[in-house]
Amino acid sequence: MSEDVPLASTVLILRPGAAGLEVFLVQRHRNSAFLPHAWVFPGGRVDPGDHLAGHPRVRGGERALDAMGLGVERGTAALIAGVRETFEEAGIWLGEGALADDLRAPLAQGEIALAELLEAQDASIDLDRLVPWSWWITPASEPRRFDTRFFVTVASAKGHHDEHETVDSGWFAPEAVLEGADAGKFPMAPPTWWTLREIAGGDPPRAVVEGGWDRPQRPIQPILHFGADGFELFLPGHLRHPEPALPGLPPRILFRQGRWWRDDPAE
Repeated sequence: MSEDVPLASTVLILRPGAAGLEVFLVQRHRNSAFLPHAWVFPGGRVDPGDHLAGHPRVRGGERALDAMGLGVERGTAALIAGVRETFEEAGIWLGEGALADDLRAPLAQGEIALAELLEAQDASIDLDRLVPWSWWITPASEPRRFDTRFFVTVASAKGHHDEHETVDSGWFAPEAVLEGADAGKFPMAPPTWWTLREIAGGDPPRAVVEGGWDRPQRPIQPILHFGADGFELFLPGHLRHPEPALPGLPPRILFRQGRWWRDDPAE
């Protein structure tokens, strides 16, 4: 994709719960410039400080880089951004060593660079903790656009939102969030909604993560169309989309009657 669209990363953090798989979600602040008030997976834009390919405190990631096809420099930056954002927004560190919770805000606000933090805390990043899941690009008609790589991982830490960019958080069963979204309790963007559907169904977290290696890494760039009763997103495989179908992905997602629908509002 064009490098004019900012590269971003988001991370599905999974854990086994009492009733099955749980995923960590945060709710964005209502004043956020992008997706205000929405429930999302931790993530954000790749920062200049994430370009640490070859840094001695950054380890692993070879298999993920090969799957992503972004090249070493940009691919490593995308993976590192996922690790950094997971720490900033969820307080969960995907690496060796321990980082104190009070380091989250200085890192997020640019008061300390990631490389400096790693050295000061004798910590390292383990890129093998992240497995590529999917690749979503904001529709061309949107004013704020991101080329976002979704990753999946397993973590057992408690996690907590940062109370700055995000105002609420929790571990949830995907099925419960989807039911809540239908009732208007979990506002979310379509990539989040669809991804929750993909991981719902009862598979244990480790199996979901391992399954990520079998998923094709092709871009999903919806074409947005507004109608009289809502709007719809044409996806790869739809007659009005130039890209061929992706396995498991519906050709269309619709927003009708205050909720998201897969392909057909009569479902």
